[in-house]
Amino acid sequence: MNRPDILPEIAAALDLSASGELSVHDFLIRATTGRSPLFQALAVLRQGKSLHVAVESVQGSCFVLSLSLVSKSLKWRHYMSQADARQAVLTGGK
Repeated sequence: MNRPDILPEIAAALDLSASGELSVHDFLIRATTGRSPLFQALAVLRQGKSLHVAVESVQGSCFVLSLSLVSKSLKWRHYMSQADARQAVLTGGK
């Protein structure tokens, strides 16, 4: 898994004073950073009360995570490629 050397531009704004949005932020930071990240984020889209994130796992599998910004809810959907996962995020995690 290759990590970019530069920071990406902001993909979605979160209100960190809202507990659900702070929880999603903290989860994504823990899952994508450190010595053993779980996955690499490929694309992000905020859609109302959900955040859709295309990811590639350390094993090379691609998924779209749909995270609720108001409750503790996470849905995973598997995709065959990074391009498919990114496209799904552009269409709202479908």
